[in-house]
Amino acid sequence: MRVAPILTCADWRSLIAALAQAPAFEALDDARSETAAAVLAAPAAIARWIALKAPQLTEKPRLRLLVLGAESTDAVDQGRWYQAIPRLLGIDAALEVHLLGAELEANFSSSIAAHAPPLAAHTQRAALADFLAESGGERFDLAVLFQPGFQKHRGWLKEGGIANLLTAGTLLMGASYASDEYEMERFVLECHGFGASPTSMPNPFFLELGDAQSSIRWGSELWQIETPPPHGFRPDDARLLALENLNRMVLHSMSVVGAPSPLCGAMTELSATDGRRRALLHVFDLRFVDPDDGVLYRLDGDALQHCGVLPDAELARYPRDAASHLERALWAADIKSRFLLEGYPASAVAVDGMDRARGMFDTLRARAARLFR
Repeated sequence: MRVAPILTCADWRSLIAALAQAPAFEALDDARSETAAAVLAAPAAIARWIALKAPQLTEKPRLRLLVLGAESTDAVDQGRWYQAIPRLLGIDAALEVHLLGAELEANFSSSIAAHAPPLAAHTQRAALADFLAESGGERFDLAVLFQPGFQKHRGWLKEGGIANLLTAGTLLMGASYASDEYEMERFVLECHGFGASPTSMPNPFFLELGDAQSSIRWGSELWQIETPPPHGFRPDDARLLALENLNRMVLHSMSVVGAPSPLCGAMTELSATDGRRRALLHVFDLRFVDPDDGVLYRLDGDALQHCGVLPDAELARYPRDAASHLERALWAADIKSRFLLEGYPASAVAVDGMDRARGMFDTLRARAARLFR
């Protein structure tokens, strides 16, 4: 009976030990555990998804893998650690890997690069549509996107990109930091007409890139893009703009208030010092609205300060029954941007949202790079 370490091992320690039993990977036993996990994170995520969601791939004698948007963490040591995938699955298949990314760091290496498998991946800096056009319809068994950020990188969703891969029969797996991040990825996909997994699948073999204040798990949620858009589908630009507005409002909160607003758009129960309780809709940054009469409040210390009235039509748009958290957050961001911004301190100056986003991304990349050393 075939034994797949990716399914029988429960954590990084046991998975690394199981893989190190093979002569080709025995050096992992002597490596720093954080480094061993870092070089195996991408292969382990892919093997986990194949084992649970696409076991038919394990029956093939040869697998062709395409990693889209590859940069550093998913391209370390010239992609040679992807050769661990067959071993993680308990199969003998040959594996051919292609790394494709506009920002691909082909020379990004780990401290154990000398012990990586000898077969390197094919690497190319190019846009997906150009790569597919130049390759003449080359077929892949599986294409993978790690933390794609479709809201920013919508080029993959345009004609000649991911839809072409799906039409050609390629399975397409994605990975996100968290389930709510995937909710946004799926939102953008559906706005472009794609069908995707209703929910993501937890992956225990992730990389922790967070700090004492937050947990940021690279590759912790796995999912699939299942179907291409119907012929002639036009993207829902209004919904996409609403998502952009949500991101702007969150960045504004992080810049001005110091942290993103918790549970924006959620019903919240506040307790007064005299024991009275009141159910209000939390909009953003301790700004609330009464769901019955639309009165707006700001929580100042322990006291609610009246700060306006929300028109009935706006309150009626609040997504109530069976609405996802993202839908409620989109509503809250719209209310904040149109009715609450003037109530923030005039002396508060928000840094440019894009600058802050770039700074956060650079911090994550630096933390990831340290794991490989």
